[in-house]
Amino acid sequence: MSWTIEIKLKNNLSKDFEIKVPKGQIFENKKIGTGLQNVASAHDYVFKIPANSSITVDIEVYCINQHLSPPLGNYNVTFFKIDKNFNDQNELWALMKP
Repeated sequence: MSWTIEIKLKNNLSKDFEIKVPKGQIFENKKIGTGLQNVASAHDYVFKIPANSSITVDIEVYCINQHLSPPLGNYNVTFFKIDKNFNDQNELWALMKP
């Protein structure tokens, strides 16, 4: 089962900008310590943001923490990425086991 999160991307440049969100990109729930999921993107994405504007995009994600509640709320992009291949929720959970 996958979920969808919404993130806002802003381009302050005077020219169009392309951003890549790789498969496995980790997003943290903004409400830390609440038992809500952190998630990872299920696919590679490329978004083109027009000059001096913002766009809101939907990203399909899988849950990282099998024992936590389903994703809910707002998310922050992190510096972290899952660098091993996975094709579905169960494969990602298998990768995340200690």
